Amino acid sequence: MPIVRAREITLAALALVALTGCGSVGRFDPNPSHTVDLSGSWTLDRAASDDPKPVIEKLRPMPVKHRWDMPPDDGSGDDIGPPDGGGQQGGGQRGGGRSRRGGGSQGQPQVVYRNNNDAYTHSTVLKMLQADLARAQSLTIRQAPDQFTLDYGSAVRRFTPGAVSVVSAAWGVADQSSGWKGREYIIHVKPQAGVACIESFSLADDGKHLVEELRLGGGEFPGLKLKRVYSRADHPVPRDVPTND
Repeated sequence: MPIVRAREITLAALALVALTGCGSVGRFDPNPSHTVDLSGSWTLDRAASDDPKPVIEKLRPMPVKHRWDMPPDDGSGDDIGPPDGGGQQGGGQRGGGRSRRGGGSQGQPQVVYRNNNDAYTHSTVLKMLQADLARAQSLTIRQAPDQFTLDYGSAVRRFTPGAVSVVSAAWGVADQSSGWKGREYIIHVKPQAGVACIESFSLADDGKHLVEELRLGGGEFPGLKLKRVYSRADHPVPRDVPTND
């Protein structure tokens, strides 16, 4: 029996607009629409949370299968052909100088660029996700009218509800907004080029669990979603040397 029921319709609509839409980041309220208190120490409930392994495996590079009658792969991970459009083997392969699907050399550099960019995008998202998972075992939230703080013990992230700012991200420069949408606290980071990220924090219907949803997507990158459920802890988060995020 599931212990949480996140407000999926609201989040889905928000993600659709924020991850795939044009323009800047979303705008959120400086105060919740109803009284809500997310503050306290929380410990990850693995049984109630999504298993991250399928998401991680989806992002890992996939091996390329070769057919006996195909020229060697160009390393781009695509089956259209080598970057120079040659596709020739020692004086004459079937198809002459054509690509694997019968095309010429037209457009091959663009194909390689796209594939290399896809590989870079997946590897960057994988690193982001692995770093996020490494610190997600426990969490302390401090909630105040002028600041929302996520303290993982090894890293501290501070946000101003309702504010929009420019921050550094894995992709370079990104727009960031955070604040309240109903009873949820939303953090939206949208880079100028790269994969957008939306994090939401809310209480489950029972009021005893914290629900965090992480959504990644935008552009040609397929949407990814990961839900984590936390139980209230009766002790503070273990303290390491913190870093500010």
